[in-house]
Amino acid sequence: MDYERIFQDVVEDVISNYAGFAEKKNLHDPGFFHTALQAAIRGGQADDRFFAQLMEQYLAVLQDGNLSFGLLDSRNPAGETVGFAVRSTGGKLYVTRAEQEKRVRPGDQLVTLGQLPPAMYRSRLGRNVLGDDMEERENWGPVVKLAQTCLVRHRNGIDENLTLRSYPAKKKLPALGGRKIGTDTLYLNLPHFARREDVLGLLERKKKALGQCSLLILDLRRCAGGDEEAFVPLLDYVFPEPVLLRSLYEEPGLYTNYTETNCRRKAQMLAAWLDTAGEAAPVLQSLMRELEEKAGRGLLWEPDEDLEQDDTMVGGRGLFRKIILLTDTDCEYAGETFVSLCRKSPLAMVLGRSTRGSIDYCNPVSVRCGGRFVFTYPMSKTKAAAEGRGVSGRGILPDVYVPWSEKECTEDLLLQRALAEAEKERGA
Repeated sequence: MDYERIFQDVVEDVISNYAGFAEKKNLHDPGFFHTALQAAIRGGQADDRFFAQLMEQYLAVLQDGNLSFGLLDSRNPAGETVGFAVRSTGGKLYVTRAEQEKRVRPGDQLVTLGQLPPAMYRSRLGRNVLGDDMEERENWGPVVKLAQTCLVRHRNGIDENLTLRSYPAKKKLPALGGRKIGTDTLYLNLPHFARREDVLGLLERKKKALGQCSLLILDLRRCAGGDEEAFVPLLDYVFPEPVLLRSLYEEPGLYTNYTETNCRRKAQMLAAWLDTAGEAAPVLQSLMRELEEKAGRGLLWEPDEDLEQDDTMVGGRGLFRKIILLTDTDCEYAGETFVSLCRKSPLAMVLGRSTRGSIDYCNPVSVRCGGRFVFTYPMSKTKAAAEGRGVSGRGILPDVYVPWSEKECTEDLLLQRALAEAEKERGA
C-alpha cells in the first residue's frame, strides 16, 4: 500500500477542494504528520489501522468535525469504540460514560494512556490533535483508542492496569424523552433530530404538560443533529408570537467550491443513488447536470431559494415564560442550528458550554483512497464562515457559561443549575 501517495493526495484535496481551507490554512500542518508516516514506514510499523489513525489526527488539527478519514471495511476505527468516553479538566482525564466497558465507571480517572500521562501527549506531539484549543472541548477518543492500555484510578482510590478492548459503536438512536419536574417545569431530552415523527410523538406524549407548565428546559447537550425539518414543530413552543421561519435564518445560502474534482466526485455519488432513487431520480439527474455546468467555476455564492420562498410560520403555541436550553460540545449539526434559531426568542436562555461548531461547512464529498480508505470533506460553507464570523472551533456560545467539572461524571450539575435559574424566574 502506497501510504505516502494517499497522504499527499489527501493534503492536495484539503488545499484545493475542501471548502474551509481558506479559513483553516493557518492551522494546516501536514509536515509533522508526513515525517511521522515516513518514520513508521522505515520502522515497519505502518499498517492500515496506523495510517487511518494518523490521518485522523492530521485532520483533527483543522478543528472541523466534517473532515474524516477511515477504513472502508469492518475494521474501520470509526466503527469501533473502547466502550467508554472521557473528558479532561485540570490536566486529568475522567470517565464520563461507560455504556459498554463494565470495568470502569463514570468518575474514574485515567492516570496514564499507554504508560504516558495525558499531558505528555500534548508536549510530545507539539501540536493539537485533540480537535480544539480549549481543554473541556478536546476529543480524546482517537488518542484513547491508540493507547491499547491504561492505568485507571477508580473512584474508591484503587489503581488498576487495563488492556483496552474494542466494542462495535452503537447504531441504534436513543429515544427522545422528558418528564415534568415539580409543578410547572417541563424537561425534554433531545439527543437527535433524526426524524420529524419522533419529535411530533414526543410533543403528543407531553401535550398535557406543554399546556400546563410555564418553564421549559430543552436538553441538547448530546444532540447529534439530524434533519432541520424535524425540529420545526418545537419552535412553536419556543417563540411566544408567530414568526416567519425564514426570518430566523441569517443570510440563507452557501458558498460552494465547484472545482472540476468536486463536481466529478459529487456527480459520481449522485449516480450511485439513481437505481434506488425512485421518484427522486429526476431531481438527482438535474443536480448532476448542474454539476456538469458549474465544474471548474470555483467558489460560487448560491442563495437558498427554497427557504426564501417558504412561508412557514412558527411560534405562538406555548404558554412558557422562560425556556432554558442546555448545551455542551456534543451538540452539533441540526442541534446547533436549532440552538441558533432559539436564541432569537425573547424567552430563551442558553446555559452550559459552547456547542461543537459543526455548521459552518456542509455538502460532503467522499472519495475512496487506495481501495481501502475513504476520505470525506465538505465542499460548501456558510457566508459567515467565508467572512470569518463562523462558529468552527468555538461553537455557539452560551448565555450562561458553566465550566465543566469532574463532578458532572456522577451529578447532573447543569440540570441543577437550570432548575435554580427556573426558581429565580418563578420568584421574579
